[in-house]
Amino acid sequence: MRKITTLALGGLLMVAAAATISSCNKANNDNAAEAAPVKTSAKGAQSYKIAYVQIDTLTSQYQKCKDLEEEFTKKRANAEATINAKGKNFTAQMQEFNRKYQSNQFTQQQFEAEQARLAKLQQDLEALQNRLSNSLQEEYQTEFQALTDTIQNFTKSYAKEKGYDFILCKSSGIDNVLYANEAYDVTDEVVKALNKRYTKTAPKKEEKK
Repeated sequence: MRKITTLALGGLLMVAAAATISSCNKANNDNAAEAAPVKTSAKGAQSYKIAYVQIDTLTSQYQKCKDLEEEFTKKRANAEATINAKGKNFTAQMQEFNRKYQSNQFTQQQFEAEQARLAKLQQDLEALQNRLSNSLQEEYQTEFQALTDTIQNFTKSYAKEKGYDFILCKSSGIDNVLYANEAYDVTDEVVKALNKRYTKTAPKKEEKK
């Protein structure tokens, strides 16, 4: 039987980095197009106020990211436990079916009925596996989008408050910033502000499957 398809929670940080970098790059390109319709000199470019954020650090220290990872780790484990328990029960029934078949304990009618029942049980188990997997994936996408929106919206307000024209995204995995002076690293300040604004809500009671 196939194992349940689970979310790659370990990849959340890299996905968040890639998505946020992509958004930052798009915003930077749009801002550049609006603010500089004509070519500027290198000297003129120095008037821009620029900072950058280490996305790897942000996603590992932002409490909302940690809570999201922990939440989905538990939900994945619960889904796997459900499927594994039902899978073991199905395997035990199959073994019993084979034992009775080998010892000629079935009439033809009983054999066909039991075979049909087990086939239906297997179909139901596979359907449950797919439902749990799809449900986790949909919930993950919703929560991840909310997380991304929170970071992006805060970054915009932070930039306006501090007077930054650009806030670049820097990541060890996907990095479009070839060099950055650490003096312009505002990651710690952004993480502290995000954590200060974040209030963990009480988890909802999971519905019984």
